[in-house]
Amino acid sequence: MEIPKELKQNLLNELEFVAKKMKEESDISRKIYFFTATYGAIERVMRYYPNNELAITHAILNLCYNTLNDRVNRLRAGDAAVPLPQNWSEQLVNYTEELRKAIEENQSTYPILEKFMELAYLSTGPGFYSHILLEYLTSRE
Repeated sequence: MEIPKELKQNLLNELEFVAKKMKEESDISRKIYFFTATYGAIERVMRYYPNNELAITHAILNLCYNTLNDRVNRLRAGDAAVPLPQNWSEQLVNYTEELRKAIEENQSTYPILEKFMELAYLSTGPGFYSHILLEYLTSRE
């Protein structure tokens, strides 16, 4: 994805900062809070450089945040039927770093956005169920 130089550098700096803060943070709510800056940074770039790939990136990052935040809130409220995906926190940081690298190298963000979507989906009831069902079916082979 091509972004004008100054806007791109601002975005890269912010994504680097976000990944750093998420790595440092042990509190789940604060880790997710820092993640919100990913789609906020994308939206700021879109104000000056409208682009379909940026719009899709923004939408998926926002959806990922809302889905993970909903699961965290449900867990805190006592709804433990669906856990957060294993290593979700590390994955969120890694995917943010991968997104930054793709933007830096003018690569498509779509492959990494698929990873964000899968992480979000696995934190939902249907996603969790599908995952454990596939594990069960695979173990029977």
